[in-house]
Amino acid sequence: MAVGRTDSMQELITMLESIYGETIIGSDINLIKHLFYYLKFENTEFLFEYEDEYMTVIVSNVLQDFVELNVLGFEEGMTRRAKIKFEVVNVLYVFEVIIEEVRGSYVTIKIPAELQAAEMRKYRRVPVDDLFMDFIILFKSFRGGSYVSGDNIHAEQLFTNLFREIKNDTPDLKLMNLIITDYLVKISKDFEIIIYHPGDEYDLLRESFEKDTRAIFMADCADIENYIKDLHSNLYKSYHDIFTEKTKESNEFKAQKFFEKVQKNEIRNFLVSYVIAPITLFDKVIGHVKVFTTAMDKHVLGTYHAEYINEMMEIASYGLTKIAIRGNNFNTLYTNTRIIDISISGLLFEITDENLFNYLKKHNAIKMYIPMGNHTLTLSGEIIRFVATQRDFEPAFRLGVNFFSSNPGDMRVLETYIHEKRGNVLSE
Repeated sequence: MAVGRTDSMQELITMLESIYGETIIGSDINLIKHLFYYLKFENTEFLFEYEDEYMTVIVSNVLQDFVELNVLGFEEGMTRRAKIKFEVVNVLYVFEVIIEEVRGSYVTIKIPAELQAAEMRKYRRVPVDDLFMDFIILFKSFRGGSYVSGDNIHAEQLFTNLFREIKNDTPDLKLMNLIITDYLVKISKDFEIIIYHPGDEYDLLRESFEKDTRAIFMADCADIENYIKDLHSNLYKSYHDIFTEKTKESNEFKAQKFFEKVQKNEIRNFLVSYVIAPITLFDKVIGHVKVFTTAMDKHVLGTYHAEYINEMMEIASYGLTKIAIRGNNFNTLYTNTRIIDISISGLLFEITDENLFNYLKKHNAIKMYIPMGNHTLTLSGEIIRFVATQRDFEPAFRLGVNFFSSNPGDMRVLETYIHEKRGNVLSE
């Protein structure tokens, strides 16, 4: 459905008429042509969506009925339609366009005949090329996603000290290690904490944790059924999934023989019961914690211990990732976290780490530190938009944030900065 002409658009048109005289105001296609002239004049980057891929694009040339775009990383597929999204003078425009010609990274599109979708932003966003930021994740839930009160309350009651530490902006890794060790000793004096190195041989564990990161629970190593049966739990598991796969690959007899060898090796090491929980960083397994009992012990591990250890390592892994995010952002080049545009209500920033991008989809509350002159803004916000794109032919990821709190006086500094940036931009 076509939309009407906004005051901002009319002001833009009036300005551009003094620069480009060949278009005639009065039809949608010429209004839209002015938008493309503006994008070319400002050399503005915007988004080009093609076959579920997002790419960065700039206007190369504006013709009579067509626009030539330079689409970095474009690969032609079967579809002859694309979607473009850009912002001009605080109005967000979205068009579905027809692709007429492709020459390498240059894509020629037909100028749309009518305004298809436009949205006036409440606060003007100004593009920036001199702002960078550091950030940390804010605690909502150690499992990510929406806040689940029951999960957090139960975990905080069990692991009060660990919970208190991971809620800090910068958890202390050494203190976390001491706290975890103290919790493990209460379950069994026999345990190990392993961080994987390239070439480490933990094939069975890695194969199991690649499927899901529930803890592996072995109630009794003397019974082969404990290795292969389905435990029907959301927090722990056996090797049932791997047994099922090996059965499909060969047959049940060979699959059982494989686990009998595993069982014999563990009995040879006097194992009676154990729980193995993964250590993750950005949801990627980097090691494990193994708590076990042997023939010399007078107790065995039960389902309660499996749930306890699994939950503890989920919390610890959240803390480790929080430390890694702060370390990566505060000890590397600022260009890894550059701000694309900013307004009084939010900003758009860019990162290059895909693991971090995916992790922030679950842990989307962040605190941002933005150097601005002699002042550093401290703003908290929620990431509400995630876009995978490209920069200099390399993968890049853009995230849109809405602010929800700030340090006293920071908004006044931000308002001043935006006002100065808007000096050469049309007013509302």
